Amino acid sequence: MDRRHFLRGTVAFTTTMPFSSIGMPFLQANEGSTDPITVLLVDTDRTTRTIDRGIYGQFLEHINHSVEDGLFAEQIRGAGFEGKDFEVFWTTLISNNGHVELVDSRFQNSTKAVRMNVQNGRVSISQKRIFVEQGIDYDGFLWVKQEEGNPRLSLHVLSSENKPIATVPLNLKQGEWHRVSFHFTSTVRDPQASIELTATDRGSLLLDFVSLARADVRESGMFRPDLLKALQDLKPAFIRWPGGSFASTYRWKEGIGPYETRGYHPNVFWGGYSDYYGFGTDEFLNLCKTVGAEPLITLKAQNTSEEEVQYALEWVHYLNDPPTTKWGNLRAANGHVEPYNVRLLQIDNEPMNNGFTAEAYAGIVNVFGPRLREVAPNAKIIACGQKRSNDMDWSETVIDLAGANFDLLGCHNYEYEPANFETGIGRIRNYLEKLRDYIRNSRHSHLEIGVLEWSLQHTYDWRAGLHAAGSLMMYEELGPGLTMTCPALLMRNTTDDPTWTAAIYHDHVTWFPGGSYPVSQLFREHYAERLVASAKGSFQPVDDPALLIDKVSTAIPKGWNPDSIDTVVTASTDWKRIVVKAVNYEGRENTVLVRLKGKNIPTSATATLHRISRGITTTASIDHPDAFNAMTTRLEYTKNLSLPLPPYTVAVLEIRSLS
Repeated sequence: MDRRHFLRGTVAFTTTMPFSSIGMPFLQANEGSTDPITVLLVDTDRTTRTIDRGIYGQFLEHINHSVEDGLFAEQIRGAGFEGKDFEVFWTTLISNNGHVELVDSRFQNSTKAVRMNVQNGRVSISQKRIFVEQGIDYDGFLWVKQEEGNPRLSLHVLSSENKPIATVPLNLKQGEWHRVSFHFTSTVRDPQASIELTATDRGSLLLDFVSLARADVRESGMFRPDLLKALQDLKPAFIRWPGGSFASTYRWKEGIGPYETRGYHPNVFWGGYSDYYGFGTDEFLNLCKTVGAEPLITLKAQNTSEEEVQYALEWVHYLNDPPTTKWGNLRAANGHVEPYNVRLLQIDNEPMNNGFTAEAYAGIVNVFGPRLREVAPNAKIIACGQKRSNDMDWSETVIDLAGANFDLLGCHNYEYEPANFETGIGRIRNYLEKLRDYIRNSRHSHLEIGVLEWSLQHTYDWRAGLHAAGSLMMYEELGPGLTMTCPALLMRNTTDDPTWTAAIYHDHVTWFPGGSYPVSQLFREHYAERLVASAKGSFQPVDDPALLIDKVSTAIPKGWNPDSIDTVVTASTDWKRIVVKAVNYEGRENTVLVRLKGKNIPTSATATLHRISRGITTTASIDHPDAFNAMTTRLEYTKNLSLPLPPYTVAVLEIRSLS
């Protein structure tokens, strides 16, 4: 199956489907029903609020092999033999009369190399778990230095059954380090192929920095095609990078220029795995351009020393200066002449994790903020708010002490207990409403709010999808003061620590969605700029639903359950589209009764319902990536609609005007 189109691979039902089961006028729908109901009045004559497109951002952190051995399409692990990479990722094969060893050797930023010594024999180093596809061209390179003699070097690509796929003689030169390129076309598909670098004849040589990727992928930016498509399908308004905690130690200058010249930095925050900074600033900005997202750069700001401030400012100069300046010229030399014009800049991440008090961090903002405004006057400067929804003190302190020197407060709001997939949303809403009110009454009422990390953690089942639905609707309701959000995590390898769950799970070949992914995709596809109406909870049904709505100002509902349903109505600026989003958190059916009125509702329209209904512990997997496919239904348009929501359902109804 094509996992890149799993949400689109749905079944479409026409209006021949009996209305008794879905989407019928509510005058008939609720007769004799015992299902709880939610009343949603949609009056298009009332004042609407703006929903910022930034609600639908994404967060790409270097964590759990989301980038290295993930989105970044380099197939070789341990490319430069640093740290324990040779021991972990490579195998030595000696047929006879030879020797292989890891030695200290200076090359670019590398301190290690592999020496291959052969005396009329044959020695090899090998790496497994290489994914090749039939008919696809691959290319790569390695760096070589001949020390003595005239050894021959060749590349062998072998299948998982140890059968030859390709053999490439490598042309060596005498003298200093030199780059040797290679190219081959795979004759088979094999997710567990291997490569061997083999020395024969007589002599000694040093090897360093080996690279292998699909030729077309290398040419277009080094993004793994299936994971790139998965990200593109989320249509992120912006992407936050490089972290997260990773940002607090990120050395941006070692992530630019030729791949082999970059720095080796084990990921100290997230397991210590190998990272040669192949995905750096220019790759990230190319990614943003490719998927149509605005870049958000998180700057390292661990103290207020001039050295620390200058390091961050020089990054901004590299991003935004014209090519006539020092840093703009370096960017141009690295392949991008025009400035990137990055306008979203964050001052570090979760400072409390690094021992800072709110007062100390406010001092950092008061130093970095004015300096950033000098070099990037059009940028939106983002400061770090709290990371727990019970910590108003952190955010209030930063607002009071540093509010003049930033534009948006970026908070983090995770729900860590899967059982609280619904109730956790209310807790987070309570915090955000208090924060919004505090800002309104402060000396810095211009400040915007962002939620720059959020999700239901410790599970990737359908509860994560229900939580994502409720969260995104909440964020839409909290505009215009809340303007940016991005869930976490975006991607993770299936072999990594499962504690931090994600939207996209991948191995080295393919991927499957976590429970939040299809909801984020569905809601983003149906984003509309106006907030028109919302409703929460349900109550006992009545014999005459129409009378209930007509007399809503005096009706006394019974059996009120505030934790059952969330729903919002949005509309495009021109009123050509009206979108109803709803989530049923309960293990029983609920029904949303929708009445449309006002001069802006269409006289004729199409109505399309997208619905995902699953058990709360349903999960997708590599073998079953389509577990969360939506069902799409075309309805008869009417101004009074009944939308039955089966247990644990996320639904989107889009009404498109035909006039």
